[in-house]
Amino acid sequence: MRLEDPQVRRKQDPAGMLTLIERFPQMCAEAWDLGWAVKMEAPGPSAIVAMGMGGSGIGGDLLRAILFDEAAAPVIPVKEYRAPAFAGRGSLVFVCSYSGNTEETLAAYNEARQRGATCVAITSGGELLRLAKERGDAAVVVPGGLPPRAALPYLFIPMLAVLGRAGLLRSLAGELRENVDVLSGIVASERPDGRSDVASRIAQRLAGRIPVIYSATPFLEPAAERWKDQFNENSKTFAVWNTFPELNHNETVGWGMDDALARSIHVIILRDATESPRLSQRVAITKELAFARAAGVDEVRAQGQGKLARLLSTILVGDFVSWYLATLRGVDPTPVTVVEELKRRLAGNEGTREREST
Repeated sequence: MRLEDPQVRRKQDPAGMLTLIERFPQMCAEAWDLGWAVKMEAPGPSAIVAMGMGGSGIGGDLLRAILFDEAAAPVIPVKEYRAPAFAGRGSLVFVCSYSGNTEETLAAYNEARQRGATCVAITSGGELLRLAKERGDAAVVVPGGLPPRAALPYLFIPMLAVLGRAGLLRSLAGELRENVDVLSGIVASERPDGRSDVASRIAQRLAGRIPVIYSATPFLEPAAERWKDQFNENSKTFAVWNTFPELNHNETVGWGMDDALARSIHVIILRDATESPRLSQRVAITKELAFARAAGVDEVRAQGQGKLARLLSTILVGDFVSWYLATLRGVDPTPVTVVEELKRRLAGNEGTREREST
Protein backbone atom coordinates (compact mmCIF):
# COMPACT_ATOMS: atom_id res chain seq x y z
CA MET A 1 0.00 0.00 0.00
CA ARG A 2 1.59 3.28 -1.15
CA LEU A 3 0.64 5.49 1.79
CA GLU A 4 3.01 8.21 0.62
CA ASP A 5 0.49 8.78 -2.18
CA PRO A 6 -2.06 11.42 -0.98
CA GLN A 7 -4.86 9.78 -2.99
CA VAL A 8 -4.27 6.45 -1.26
CA ARG A 9 -4.25 8.17 2.14
CA ARG A 10 -7.52 9.96 1.40
CA LYS A 11 -9.14 6.66 0.52
CA GLN A 12 -7.88 4.96 3.69
CA ASP A 13 -8.38 7.99 5.95
CA PRO A 14 -11.19 10.13 4.47
CA ALA A 15 -11.67 12.27 7.60
CA GLY A 16 -7.95 13.08 7.87
CA MET A 17 -6.92 11.54 11.20
CA LEU A 18 -3.30 11.46 10.00
CA THR A 19 -3.36 15.22 9.47
CA LEU A 20 -4.51 15.69 13.07
CA ILE A 21 -1.75 13.40 14.36
CA GLU A 22 0.78 15.45 12.41
CA ARG A 23 -0.57 18.64 14.00
CA PHE A 24 0.17 17.37 17.52
CA PRO A 25 3.27 19.61 18.03
CA GLN A 26 1.46 22.70 16.78
CA MET A 27 -1.48 21.95 19.06
CA CYS A 28 0.88 21.81 22.06
CA ALA A 29 2.14 25.34 21.38
CA GLU A 30 -1.36 26.69 20.79
CA ALA A 31 -2.71 24.96 23.90
CA TRP A 32 -0.04 26.53 26.11
CA ASP A 33 -1.04 30.02 24.99
CA LEU A 34 -4.72 29.28 25.59
CA GLY A 35 -4.03 28.10 29.13
CA TRP A 36 -1.62 30.90 29.96
CA ALA A 37 -4.27 33.47 29.05
CA VAL A 38 -6.42 32.29 31.97
CA LYS A 39 -5.67 34.12 35.19
CA MET A 40 -6.98 32.64 38.41
CA GLU A 41 -6.12 32.41 42.09
CA ALA A 42 -5.86 29.11 43.95
CA PRO A 43 -3.31 29.61 46.74
CA GLY A 44 -1.91 26.31 47.99
CA PRO A 45 -4.72 23.93 46.97
CA SER A 46 -5.19 20.92 49.22
CA ALA A 47 -5.67 18.74 46.13
CA ILE A 48 -5.60 19.05 42.35
CA VAL A 49 -8.33 17.08 40.63
CA ALA A 50 -8.65 16.49 36.88
CA MET A 51 -12.09 15.29 35.78
CA GLY A 52 -12.63 13.80 32.32
CA MET A 53 -13.51 10.72 30.34
CA GLY A 54 -11.86 9.00 27.38
CA GLY A 55 -9.82 11.34 25.20
CA SER A 56 -10.72 14.18 27.55
CA GLY A 57 -9.65 12.21 30.61
CA ILE A 58 -6.16 11.01 29.70
CA GLY A 59 -4.88 14.55 30.35
CA GLY A 60 -5.46 14.02 34.06
CA ASP A 61 -3.25 10.93 34.00
CA LEU A 62 -0.55 12.89 32.20
CA LEU A 63 -0.82 15.71 34.72
CA ARG A 64 -0.35 13.26 37.58
CA ALA A 65 2.74 11.79 35.89
CA ILE A 66 4.33 15.19 35.34
CA LEU A 67 3.63 16.45 38.88
CA PHE A 68 4.13 13.17 40.79
CA ASP A 69 7.53 14.16 42.19
CA GLU A 70 6.90 17.91 42.27
CA ALA A 71 3.45 18.82 43.55
CA ALA A 72 2.95 19.31 47.28
CA ALA A 73 -0.74 18.46 46.86
CA PRO A 74 -2.02 15.16 45.50
CA VAL A 75 -3.03 15.08 41.83
CA ILE A 76 -6.08 12.88 41.29
CA PRO A 77 -7.66 11.98 37.94
CA VAL A 78 -11.41 11.32 38.18
CA LYS A 79 -13.19 9.29 35.50
CA GLU A 80 -16.73 8.77 36.75
CA TYR A 81 -19.99 10.46 37.66
CA ARG A 82 -18.91 11.37 41.20
CA ALA A 83 -16.43 13.80 42.67
CA PRO A 84 -14.23 12.49 45.50
CA ALA A 85 -15.26 13.63 48.97
CA PHE A 86 -12.19 15.86 49.34
CA ALA A 87 -12.94 17.76 46.11
CA GLY A 88 -14.48 20.77 47.76
CA ARG A 89 -13.38 24.01 49.38
CA GLY A 90 -9.60 24.39 49.13
CA SER A 91 -9.20 22.04 46.15
CA LEU A 92 -8.52 22.98 42.54
CA VAL A 93 -10.58 21.06 39.97
CA PHE A 94 -9.93 20.95 36.23
CA VAL A 95 -13.10 19.92 34.40
CA CYS A 96 -12.12 18.51 31.01
CA SER A 97 -14.73 17.71 28.37
CA TYR A 98 -13.89 18.41 24.76
CA SER A 99 -17.53 18.49 23.66
CA GLY A 100 -18.66 20.08 26.89
CA ASN A 101 -21.48 17.55 27.13
CA THR A 102 -19.87 14.51 28.75
CA GLU A 103 -22.52 13.41 31.26
CA GLU A 104 -20.15 11.79 33.76
CA THR A 105 -17.89 14.85 33.87
CA LEU A 106 -20.78 17.30 34.19
CA ALA A 107 -22.20 15.31 37.13
CA ALA A 108 -18.83 15.26 38.92
CA TYR A 109 -18.34 18.97 38.21
CA ASN A 110 -21.68 19.82 39.77
CA GLU A 111 -20.76 17.92 42.95
CA ALA A 112 -17.36 19.56 43.31
CA ARG A 113 -18.79 23.01 42.60
CA GLN A 114 -21.53 22.57 45.19
CA ARG A 115 -18.84 21.76 47.77
CA GLY A 116 -17.03 25.01 47.01
CA ALA A 117 -14.14 23.76 44.85
CA THR A 118 -12.29 26.21 42.62
CA CYS A 119 -13.03 24.95 39.12
CA VAL A 120 -11.45 25.52 35.73
CA ALA A 121 -13.29 24.25 32.65
CA ILE A 122 -11.35 23.07 29.59
CA THR A 123 -13.73 22.60 26.68
CA SER A 124 -14.69 23.62 23.17
CA GLY A 125 -18.21 24.59 24.25
CA GLY A 126 -21.41 22.76 25.15
CA GLU A 127 -23.10 22.63 28.54
CA LEU A 128 -19.80 22.80 30.41
CA LEU A 129 -18.88 26.16 28.95
CA ARG A 130 -22.40 27.46 29.57
CA LEU A 131 -22.28 26.41 33.22
CA ALA A 132 -18.77 27.79 33.75
CA LYS A 133 -19.80 31.18 32.40
CA GLU A 134 -23.01 31.17 34.45
CA ARG A 135 -21.10 30.32 37.65
CA GLY A 136 -18.17 32.62 37.02
CA ASP A 137 -15.65 29.78 36.80
CA ALA A 138 -12.49 30.15 34.76
CA ALA A 139 -12.59 28.48 31.34
CA VAL A 140 -10.06 27.54 28.67
CA VAL A 141 -11.95 27.49 25.37
CA VAL A 142 -10.18 25.26 22.84
CA PRO A 143 -10.81 24.84 19.09
CA GLY A 144 -13.78 22.62 18.26
CA GLY A 145 -14.59 20.16 15.54
CA LEU A 146 -12.03 17.46 16.37
CA PRO A 147 -12.37 13.91 17.65
CA PRO A 148 -11.61 14.29 21.38
CA ARG A 149 -8.67 11.86 21.23
CA ALA A 150 -7.05 13.98 18.52
CA ALA A 151 -7.37 17.08 20.71
CA LEU A 152 -5.21 15.70 23.54
CA PRO A 153 -2.77 18.66 23.63
CA TYR A 154 -5.67 21.09 23.99
CA LEU A 155 -7.03 19.09 26.93
CA PHE A 156 -3.75 18.52 28.78
CA ILE A 157 -1.28 21.36 28.16
CA PRO A 158 -3.63 24.14 29.39
CA MET A 159 -3.63 22.57 32.87
CA LEU A 160 0.14 23.02 33.08
CA ALA A 161 -0.11 26.58 31.81
CA VAL A 162 -2.88 27.53 34.25
CA LEU A 163 -0.90 26.09 37.17
CA GLY A 164 2.22 27.95 36.04
CA ARG A 165 0.40 31.26 35.60
CA ALA A 166 -1.09 30.85 39.10
CA GLY A 167 2.37 30.29 40.59
CA LEU A 168 1.56 26.69 41.58
CA LEU A 169 4.12 25.09 39.27
CA ARG A 170 7.63 25.90 38.09
CA SER A 171 7.84 27.38 34.62
CA LEU A 172 7.60 24.71 31.94
CA ALA A 173 8.01 27.13 29.03
CA GLY A 174 11.48 25.77 28.23
CA GLU A 175 10.28 22.19 28.40
CA LEU A 176 7.37 23.08 26.15
CA ARG A 177 9.72 24.45 23.48
CA GLU A 178 11.85 21.31 23.65
CA ASN A 179 8.72 19.20 23.49
CA VAL A 180 7.49 20.93 20.33
CA ASP A 181 10.90 20.45 18.69
CA VAL A 182 11.05 16.75 19.62
CA LEU A 183 7.50 16.09 18.47
CA SER A 184 8.09 17.94 15.21
CA GLY A 185 11.04 15.65 14.56
CA ILE A 186 8.86 12.59 15.16
CA VAL A 187 6.25 13.88 12.72
CA ALA A 188 8.92 14.45 10.06
CA SER A 189 10.24 10.92 10.62
CA GLU A 190 7.08 8.85 11.01
CA ARG A 191 4.72 10.36 8.46
CA PRO A 192 4.27 8.14 5.37
CA ASP A 193 6.78 10.18 3.32
CA GLY A 194 9.16 10.55 6.27
CA ARG A 195 12.72 9.37 6.75
CA SER A 196 11.89 6.64 9.28
CA ASP A 197 9.51 3.71 9.31
CA VAL A 198 9.60 2.71 12.99
CA ALA A 199 5.86 3.20 13.51
CA SER A 200 4.83 1.49 10.28
CA ARG A 201 7.09 -1.52 10.95
CA ILE A 202 5.64 -1.98 14.44
CA ALA A 203 2.15 -1.81 12.92
CA GLN A 204 3.06 -4.50 10.41
CA ARG A 205 4.22 -6.80 13.20
CA LEU A 206 0.96 -6.17 15.04
CA ALA A 207 -1.26 -7.28 12.16
CA GLY A 208 -3.43 -10.17 13.34
CA ARG A 209 -2.12 -9.96 16.90
CA ILE A 210 -3.28 -8.48 20.20
CA PRO A 211 -1.14 -5.50 21.28
CA VAL A 212 -0.04 -5.60 24.92
CA ILE A 213 1.64 -2.36 25.97
CA TYR A 214 3.82 -2.16 29.07
CA SER A 215 5.49 0.93 30.50
CA ALA A 216 8.90 0.13 31.98
CA THR A 217 8.35 2.87 34.57
CA PRO A 218 5.20 4.28 36.19
CA PHE A 219 6.11 7.69 34.71
CA LEU A 220 5.16 6.35 31.27
CA GLU A 221 2.03 4.59 32.54
CA PRO A 222 -0.38 7.09 30.92
CA ALA A 223 1.49 6.72 27.63
CA ALA A 224 0.88 2.96 27.75
CA GLU A 225 -2.80 3.61 28.43
CA ARG A 226 -2.93 6.07 25.53
CA TRP A 227 -1.42 3.47 23.17
CA LYS A 228 -4.14 1.04 24.24
CA ASP A 229 -6.87 3.65 23.74
CA GLN A 230 -5.59 4.59 20.28
CA PHE A 231 -5.48 0.96 19.20
CA ASN A 232 -9.10 0.69 20.37
CA GLU A 233 -10.43 3.81 18.67
CA ASN A 234 -8.17 4.32 15.64
CA SER A 235 -7.25 0.72 14.79
CA LYS A 236 -10.57 -0.74 15.98
CA THR A 237 -8.81 -3.58 17.78
CA PHE A 238 -8.53 -4.95 21.30
CA ALA A 239 -5.43 -4.07 23.34
CA VAL A 240 -4.13 -4.35 26.91
CA TRP A 241 -1.79 -2.20 28.98
CA ASN A 242 0.00 -2.39 32.33
CA THR A 243 3.10 -1.02 34.02
CA PHE A 244 6.23 -2.11 35.81
CA PRO A 245 6.75 -2.87 38.66
CA GLU A 246 3.07 -3.60 39.40
CA LEU A 247 2.70 -6.20 36.66
CA ASN A 248 5.45 -8.28 38.29
CA HIS A 249 3.10 -8.88 41.20
CA ASN A 250 0.25 -10.36 39.17
CA GLU A 251 0.17 -10.22 35.38
CA THR A 252 3.56 -11.89 34.93
CA VAL A 253 2.03 -15.09 36.30
CA GLY A 254 -0.71 -14.83 33.67
CA TRP A 255 1.92 -15.47 31.02
CA GLY A 256 1.54 -19.13 31.95
CA MET A 257 -1.29 -19.10 29.39
CA ASP A 258 -1.57 -21.68 26.62
CA ASP A 259 1.10 -21.45 23.91
CA ALA A 260 -1.44 -20.68 21.19
CA LEU A 261 -2.80 -17.73 23.15
CA ALA A 262 0.70 -16.40 23.93
CA ARG A 263 1.56 -16.51 20.23
CA SER A 264 -1.39 -14.21 19.48
CA ILE A 265 0.17 -11.43 21.58
CA HIS A 266 2.71 -8.82 20.55
CA VAL A 267 4.37 -6.92 23.40
CA ILE A 268 5.41 -3.28 23.20
CA ILE A 269 7.54 -1.93 26.05
CA LEU A 270 7.83 1.82 26.56
CA ARG A 271 11.27 2.73 27.91
CA ASP A 272 12.64 5.89 29.50
CA ALA A 273 16.30 6.86 29.87
CA THR A 274 15.68 7.87 33.49
CA GLU A 275 14.16 4.55 34.59
CA SER A 276 15.96 3.18 37.63
CA PRO A 277 18.48 0.33 37.28
CA ARG A 278 16.19 -1.84 39.36
CA LEU A 279 13.30 -1.31 36.95
CA SER A 280 15.59 -2.07 34.01
CA GLN A 281 16.54 -5.34 35.69
CA ARG A 282 12.88 -6.21 36.16
CA VAL A 283 12.17 -5.61 32.47
CA ALA A 284 15.12 -7.75 31.35
CA ILE A 285 14.23 -10.66 33.62
CA THR A 286 10.53 -10.51 32.76
CA LYS A 287 11.30 -10.57 29.04
CA GLU A 288 13.13 -13.85 29.60
CA LEU A 289 10.59 -15.38 32.00
CA ALA A 290 7.38 -14.37 30.26
CA PHE A 291 7.51 -12.26 27.12
CA ALA A 292 9.72 -14.74 25.26
CA ARG A 293 6.52 -16.72 24.70
CA ALA A 294 4.87 -13.85 22.82
CA ALA A 295 4.72 -13.61 19.04
CA GLY A 296 7.08 -10.63 19.22
CA VAL A 297 8.44 -7.85 21.40
CA ASP A 298 9.20 -4.24 20.44
CA GLU A 299 10.65 -1.45 22.55
CA VAL A 300 9.93 2.24 22.05
CA ARG A 301 12.15 4.74 23.84
CA ALA A 302 11.09 8.17 25.07
CA GLN A 303 12.81 11.04 23.31
CA GLY A 304 14.04 14.35 24.69
CA GLN A 305 15.36 15.51 28.05
CA GLY A 306 12.42 17.14 29.84
CA LYS A 307 9.51 15.24 31.29
CA LEU A 308 7.04 16.75 28.85
CA ALA A 309 8.97 15.67 25.75
CA ARG A 310 9.70 12.20 27.11
CA LEU A 311 6.07 11.57 27.95
CA LEU A 312 4.47 13.02 24.83
CA SER A 313 7.05 11.60 22.42
CA THR A 314 6.07 8.07 23.40
CA ILE A 315 2.42 9.00 22.94
CA LEU A 316 2.94 10.51 19.48
CA VAL A 317 4.79 7.43 18.21
CA GLY A 318 1.87 5.32 19.45
CA ASP A 319 -0.60 7.55 17.63
CA PHE A 320 1.27 6.92 14.39
CA VAL A 321 1.40 3.17 15.02
CA SER A 322 -2.36 3.08 15.59
CA TRP A 323 -2.94 4.94 12.34
CA TYR A 324 -0.72 2.60 10.34
CA LEU A 325 -2.44 -0.41 11.90
CA ALA A 326 -5.83 1.01 10.91
CA THR A 327 -4.71 1.26 7.30
CA LEU A 328 -3.38 -2.32 7.39
CA ARG A 329 -6.73 -3.50 8.75
CA GLY A 330 -8.61 -1.49 6.14
CA VAL A 331 -10.62 0.50 8.68
CA ASP A 332 -11.33 4.22 8.82
CA PRO A 333 -9.47 5.50 11.92
CA THR A 334 -11.88 8.32 12.72
CA PRO A 335 -15.42 6.97 13.39
CA VAL A 336 -16.21 5.42 16.79
CA THR A 337 -19.57 3.93 15.86
CA VAL A 338 -19.98 1.81 18.98
CA VAL A 339 -19.45 4.81 21.27
CA GLU A 340 -21.98 6.88 19.35
CA GLU A 341 -24.53 4.04 19.43
CA LEU A 342 -24.04 3.69 23.19
CA LYS A 343 -24.67 7.41 23.66
CA ARG A 344 -27.77 7.20 21.47
CA ARG A 345 -29.21 4.34 23.51
CA LEU A 346 -28.40 6.05 26.80
CA ALA A 347 -30.15 9.18 25.60
CA GLY A 348 -33.21 7.09 24.73
CA ASN A 349 -33.20 5.43 28.15
CA GLU A 350 -32.95 8.82 29.84
CA GLY A 351 -36.09 9.91 28.05
CA THR A 352 -37.89 6.74 29.18
CA ARG A 353 -36.95 7.39 32.82
CA GLU A 354 -38.19 10.95 32.60
CA ARG A 355 -41.56 9.82 31.20
CA GLU A 356 -41.91 7.18 33.91
CA SER A 357 -41.27 9.73 36.65
CA THR A 358 -44.04 12.10 35.51
